[in-house]
Amino acid sequence: MALDRLLKGFADFRLGYYREHLDLFEKLATQGQSPKILIIGCSDARVDPGILTQTRPGDIFTVRNVAAMVPPVQMPPDQAQHGTSAAIEFAVRGLDVEHVVVLGHALCGGIAALVDGASSAYATYDYLATWMAVARTVRDVAVHDLAGRPREEIVRAVEQAAVVNSVANLMTFPWIAERVDAGKLVLHAWWFNLIEGQLYAFNPEAATFDPVTGIEVAPTVRQGTRLSAIKPERLLLALADPTPAFSAGGADHQSRAPSAIRS
Repeated sequence: MALDRLLKGFADFRLGYYREHLDLFEKLATQGQSPKILIIGCSDARVDPGILTQTRPGDIFTVRNVAAMVPPVQMPPDQAQHGTSAAIEFAVRGLDVEHVVVLGHALCGGIAALVDGASSAYATYDYLATWMAVARTVRDVAVHDLAGRPREEIVRAVEQAAVVNSVANLMTFPWIAERVDAGKLVLHAWWFNLIEGQLYAFNPEAATFDPVTGIEVAPTVRQGTRLSAIKPERLLLALADPTPAFSAGGADHQSRAPSAIRS
């Protein structure tokens, strides 16, 4: 029945949206894609970057993986498969995108598994632990610095710090750092709270995730940004304050979220 829903959806798309935007699809087919924005998002079925941003086909180039992770650079030659890095390279070097957004989210199952470690229900999975090791250092710091805090707060802190960590990892790719230094590329760290429907953007000056309330948002990394300003440890230090550096309303909503809805 689930597949029937997809096929019906495609039929509706072909008869509706596709016909209504035929000129757009003809342009995309004949002229190719030229998105200005790369979004690195999570594979979580509840957090679709295209739906969240209400974009049209061709507007964004999207990479999705568990927990919206960006691994640090590993330059060839080697025999590993670098799917996320390959997609990022294509967007940056091939499509010349002007913005890269790392989009994390609340209630991320991958981050929860990372925090829970051996006690996670997914601890025996073949690939998950190796992939989530991208943010293991962030997890270790959070568990130490936030010891005694509720699990939900620690998971949320790691969710947000992992986004900042991925942005920092983006800067390890030489062709990204070169474009940032030249003023041709800007990097953003965003976190979406699906409980309250609120988007947050990382403020490198204050080391906090601030709610996005309009159509303008300060970037995390741009030309001239000090690399020390995007260290995820700074965010965790802010979160370790007795008053968490995120929306009180968002924290309340998150702490009341039933465990059954965690992926």
